[in-house]
Amino acid sequence: MRKNKYYKIALFLLVGLLIFTQVGIAKEHEDVTKVNISHRIQREFKPEVANINVEVWTLDKELDTAYSKTTASMNEVIDILKTFENLTYSTTSFSVNQRYMDQDNDKKRELYYEVSTMVKVETTNLDQLGNVIQQVIAKGATNIQGISYGLKNPEEAKNKVIREGIKQIMNKAEVIKESLQKESYEIARLDINDNYSIYNYNYGVMRSEAKGAGTALPVPEIAPQDVNINVNFNAEIWYK
Repeated sequence: MRKNKYYKIALFLLVGLLIFTQVGIAKEHEDVTKVNISHRIQREFKPEVANINVEVWTLDKELDTAYSKTTASMNEVIDILKTFENLTYSTTSFSVNQRYMDQDNDKKRELYYEVSTMVKVETTNLDQLGNVIQQVIAKGATNIQGISYGLKNPEEAKNKVIREGIKQIMNKAEVIKESLQKESYEIARLDINDNYSIYNYNYGVMRSEAKGAGTALPVPEIAPQDVNINVNFNAEIWYK
């Protein structure tokens, strides 16, 4: 009987403690004011690198001939690229395709082979980009697929913008805290969505089989544009 008595007392104290704790938690939540803050920040950066895709393309009835012409022209393009400083390049694709073409004054279709090699060129000297384009076309490049401008280290730039955005959110949170006459606040949730937007310059040279056709072309006048980084924030702030 005595053990049951002690058991009932202990159970009563435990239940009382749980009720007291729950009341305290409920009271604490009653004192919390939740505020959602949406914030957007955009910053512009001067471009640091430029990229172009250079293609050498050949069409011929004989596969060996098409391959040899493409290889020879690409070797000349590579040789001229080696003369530029602050420039790197890498082969990105090689393809061989068949194409049936109608012959003049003849309904018969003949088989041709097209061989293509693509090289990605990157330079940190933006002023020389126009000259690079002129030279590779003169050496046999048949296609320039656009120009894109970007940053050497986009992640570092994004982190810089994110840090600045978080400071702005905290400044907003301080203003709201004073308006609500609260003592403190904490960031309960923070969602971040960043976007690194490179600038694409719509510059293109269409395919041409005439090797050296670019010798008379002037150096393209290309004006680099700023690179944008946009960051969107959604924060949930708890005020007490």
